[in-house]
Amino acid sequence: MLDPFAVRRAPRRAAGLLVAGAVVGVSAVACTEGGGGAQEPAVPRPPSEFAATFDVESPIALVAGEGQAWVLTSAETGASLARIDHTGRSTDVVRLPGQSHAMAPYGDGVVVTRLACAAEECEETAVRVSVVDRGGATLAEEEFAREWGGLVSSFDGRGVELVGVHDDVVWVEVDEQLIGHDVADGRTAARVEAPQGVTCLLADGMHTLVPLDGGYFGHGGIVGPGIPEQRYDAEVHRLDGETWTPVPGSAHPLTDTEFQLATCIGGGLYAGERSGASPVWSPASGWVEREPLRRYPDLATAPEPTALGSADQLFVLESAGVIRRWFAGPDGPMSSEVLEVPAELFVQPYAPQVHLMVDVSDAAIAGCIQTSEERPTARCWIGSH
Repeated sequence: MLDPFAVRRAPRRAAGLLVAGAVVGVSAVACTEGGGGAQEPAVPRPPSEFAATFDVESPIALVAGEGQAWVLTSAETGASLARIDHTGRSTDVVRLPGQSHAMAPYGDGVVVTRLACAAEECEETAVRVSVVDRGGATLAEEEFAREWGGLVSSFDGRGVELVGVHDDVVWVEVDEQLIGHDVADGRTAARVEAPQGVTCLLADGMHTLVPLDGGYFGHGGIVGPGIPEQRYDAEVHRLDGETWTPVPGSAHPLTDTEFQLATCIGGGLYAGERSGASPVWSPASGWVEREPLRRYPDLATAPEPTALGSADQLFVLESAGVIRRWFAGPDGPMSSEVLEVPAELFVQPYAPQVHLMVDVSDAAIAGCIQTSEERPTARCWIGSH
């Protein structure tokens, strides 16, 4: 199973009935890089309640928007961006050559980051960020972090990870550096060495977890059944300008396992196992304990597919038609709610390589599920929120 917990890092009820026949395929776009496709004069606002199904070929990323959804799909030499309206209809937006594509909500549209050629014959590459509005028009296309050398089609090449967007600044990690690029004024706002520990973009900025004794890859000692792991103090640091500054009162004892498995979920910095109660930190709450995110593995039931959405939302498919959402809510980090989705589409199968994609905005719920038998096609749904 593809599980977002394996990586360092990419939300109320589903109203209405499925719209019959609203099934579309997201195909490669025909427009050129940096330009928008043919757009309608105005994007109509969706009704208060809507629901539709659609199919996607080779999806990379999914973002829920203002009554619509955005889908990145794999395409020749790169990726394509498509907009899905509330009826499930797909509109091709832009082709984005390059690699390491990622997407996040921005304003009433999205930003897409990637690594792309920055010179003829691809002698240089750069991180490129594209800003797309609600109607699918490309408002800006900028590049930064330019470097000599072409694209490499292997894991040994240069890669880009989108951390998130905060106050018009798009944060990426590239070449073991954190770079903040301000898309409002086109300048690079910050460039710092990436820390060893997890890096989370939370409500008031960038944070990381630092072991106070300098250890990271483990302390000595015997670990085994019935032998509790020793705990060592770790501390949260916040990025102020280009300097990591300790957050007063954030020191907390963690085991090596909790520290090394720490990740960004639900508006907090979550440390430890996902099938047990674990500590989580946020700027508003400090350290608090949260209940398990997934049930303990049980051979009597199928595994629970998971997905990470925008703003570090976590989604767990608990049973057919039931997805639990973990998010930054009014109760602090790791607030939880149950989403009702079509049970005939979102099932909990005994199958390898189940890929779940889900995202929630203030106005829409969007999700896709892809099995090894149906690959590269993913079956998807969009509903009101």
